[in-house]
Amino acid sequence: MNTIRKVVFGNEPNELKTARDRIRNGRYEDALALLQKLDPASVKRDLVKRDVAYLKALVPARLAMSTSGDKKRAHDALLGFIKSNPQTHHYYEAAQVLGDLSMSQENYEAAARYYAAIANAPWEDYQMRALVLQARAQLAQGSFDAALASFEKVGSSAGNTPVALDQKLEAAIGKAVCLAEKGQAASGLQIVQQVISENDYGQKPAVFARAYNALGRCHLASKNPKEALLAFLHVHLLPKLRSADADAHAEALYHLGKLWSQVNQPDRAVKATSLLKTRYAGSVWASKKG
Repeated sequence: MNTIRKVVFGNEPNELKTARDRIRNGRYEDALALLQKLDPASVKRDLVKRDVAYLKALVPARLAMSTSGDKKRAHDALLGFIKSNPQTHHYYEAAQVLGDLSMSQENYEAAARYYAAIANAPWEDYQMRALVLQARAQLAQGSFDAALASFEKVGSSAGNTPVALDQKLEAAIGKAVCLAEKGQAASGLQIVQQVISENDYGQKPAVFARAYNALGRCHLASKNPKEALLAFLHVHLLPKLRSADADAHAEALYHLGKLWSQVNQPDRAVKATSLLKTRYAGSVWASKKG
C-alpha cells in the first residue's frame, strides 16, 4: 500500500479524473472548480462518493496554505472526513496535510500530533517521514536540541530503500539548520554542501530547494548575508526549484525580502516581499514577523 500513487475507479466521472490530475500538478483552483461542477447524481458507487468527499476537503486545505482560504474551516472539514472514514487509503496523506495546516498557523504542537499519526504506519519509510516532519515542527518552534535528536535518529536508521534514503537527505538538511541555530554553522554548512554535491538537482528538485534554503540559513548564522542571498536566489530563480516546493519558495522569498534591504537593494526587497504576500498569502512565511 505504501507504493500507491494513484487510485482510479471504473466508470468514474471524467471531472473526477481531471481534478485528480490538477491536484497532482498543484492547480488547486482548477481542481476545486471541477469538483464543484461535478454532478452528484453521476456518482453511483459509495467508494467514489467518498473519494469525491475527500478531494472536496483536501483541495480547500491546500488552497488555504498557499493562496487563500479559511484555514480553520479547511482543517475542520478534513478532520471530519477522516473521523468519518478512518479506514480510508487517504489517511496518512490527510494526517500530513492536517499537520501542514497546523504548521502554517504556527501551531507546532498540533502539527507534531498529526505527524505522529503517520508513524503508526507499518512501513519504515513512513515512520521516517513522520519523524522528519515532527523534527521540522520542533525546529520551527525553536526546540533545536529536540529537532536535532529527531533528525539524527532518522539519519542513523537502517532503511536503505530509495524513499528511506530520501528521508535521510531531508534529515541531513534539517540537521544542518539545527546546527546553525545552535552556533555550529560551519558544521551545518559542511553537511548541506555535501547533500548538494552528492545528489542530482534534476532528480530531486524539492530536496535541493530545501537544501539551498538550509545553506542560506547557515550563511545567515555565519553573518554572511551576501552568500545567504545567493543561496536563497537559487530557490527563487531556478524554475525546477521554484516549482518543486511552494513552502520552500515562500521561505526563500521571506529571506530575500530582508536580505535585499541589507545589501542596499530596497526595490528588490519590496518585490520579493510583495510576491510572497500575493502568491503565498496562506503561507506561514507571509505572516512571519522579524
